[in-house]
Amino acid sequence: MIKRFDQFLEDVSKWGVIICVAFMLILTLSNILLRWFETSVLWIEPLVRHIVFLATFLGGSLATGDKHHIKIDVLSRILESTNNENINYYLEKVIGIATLVAVVTLTYASFNLAEIEFEFGKESFLNIHSGYLLSIIPAGMSLISLRVLLNLFIKDQK
Repeated sequence: MIKRFDQFLEDVSKWGVIICVAFMLILTLSNILLRWFETSVLWIEPLVRHIVFLATFLGGSLATGDKHHIKIDVLSRILESTNNENINYYLEKVIGIATLVAVVTLTYASFNLAEIEFEFGKESFLNIHSGYLLSIIPAGMSLISLRVLLNLFIKDQK
């Protein structure tokens, strides 16, 4: 059940990145073509910047699910040579818990930031409130936190 849910999040993230990249290409190319005719659409560039931001968090979710994220694992590299499965297993869990604590802390901070932005922010391009645009951060961090949590419960990693 946990693996299926993790696979669902993997698929959503993968297709989200594909859709974001396609949408960014279409918008950017259309803006370049419009410049040939000495015109442009002002909201395309800020929208593309926010889509890049969204794609970054979706890519972070993919990297977290595959355990290809940035990590400091000097101790695990040293203990890897011992070939003791129990030590490596528990060390992986401790590193996972430490990662989860860090990511949940960042998620909490990002929710506070979004709350402040909703209170004091203003409307940006296309009459979209800046709080909605900044909500990409807590949504992305929540997705990454969930992937880290699921990795703690999945025994055989990819």
